[in-house]
Amino acid sequence: MINGNKVAATSTALQARVALFQPSQRPTLQKNKHFITSYGECSVTGRLGQRHADLLEALLFCAEKKREISDGGIELLVDPANVRKTLSDSRYSYEQIEKLLVELRTATITIRAKNLDFPIIGGLLDHVIPSPMTRHDPLTGGERSLWRVRLGIALVMLLENDLALYYQPAPLARLRHGVSQAVARHVLTHKNTPVGGWHLNTLLKAVYGNQPTSKQLSNARTRIKDDYKRMEELGILIDKESRVKRI
Repeated sequence: MINGNKVAATSTALQARVALFQPSQRPTLQKNKHFITSYGECSVTGRLGQRHADLLEALLFCAEKKREISDGGIELLVDPANVRKTLSDSRYSYEQIEKLLVELRTATITIRAKNLDFPIIGGLLDHVIPSPMTRHDPLTGGERSLWRVRLGIALVMLLENDLALYYQPAPLARLRHGVSQAVARHVLTHKNTPVGGWHLNTLLKAVYGNQPTSKQLSNARTRIKDDYKRMEELGILIDKESRVKRI
């Protein structure tokens, strides 16, 4: 059992509410792609999808110590073994994690939202480097280095100014489809369910950011059906009328 949220929230509300991460586990490369939602708007240059959100949440959730830098930055101490356990029961490979880290590092985002007095412009990660601190590795019998994770200024600003969310990210990372993850993340930004629940199509339009096509909506509904049971384990119920409720 990994005891998380020792020093940081798992995520913040705007990341899900302004469609920062594409509702896919295989996102496309975007160049200044603009998304507009009822909560605000964002633009992304880079490749950001739900697997990137999985990793970012795992880094924050598994962080053991936090150090504030004089320039306003934040550095976290993270055990990469706990990150891998959070991402997958079969253990994500370090090669997969490295690829996601590079894409998180190179993405540039801009967020303008109703609950912010200023735009947030910058990156989500600055660097991930080995720490002098080590821990016994039972797999090799040797020692493994912990990670020093320097957060990007955009993520620091979100953590300091947006609604903080505290939850265990592992069940989200185990949903089969990116659109299911995006819908679940959006629902988890709300404490209460609207009377009668959300229309599934309304949530799908929210996570796509821009108006999805009828084919996209149809494909998304089919994929989400595969994850109904796993979403219930997250406390999210989708009934026969395609109404979504927190339970």
